[in-house]
Amino acid sequence: MAIRQNGHPAPGCVTGLRYDPTPTGFVLEWEEEWDQNGDHWYCREMMRAELRDGAISDMSVYCTGDWGSDQVTRHAREVRLIQP
Repeated sequence: MAIRQNGHPAPGCVTGLRYDPTPTGFVLEWEEEWDQNGDHWYCREMMRAELRDGAISDMSVYCTGDWGSDQVTRHAREVRLIQP
């Protein structure tokens, strides 16, 4: 939560969330949207966590980066996704 608040100080919301357990931990995927500096922002992130003794022992986070409304519009115009 602290990473999210420091990285995106403007209020926002998680608009999509998926959790998948793995044999050694879990994968968490989420979409986030917020308004800041007069623009609407979006990002999509995924975290892979390994658990040891009931605690996270290793973690990787991948992110599309923060997309302003211009980038979201360009992506919608230029990219056809197999699955939205």
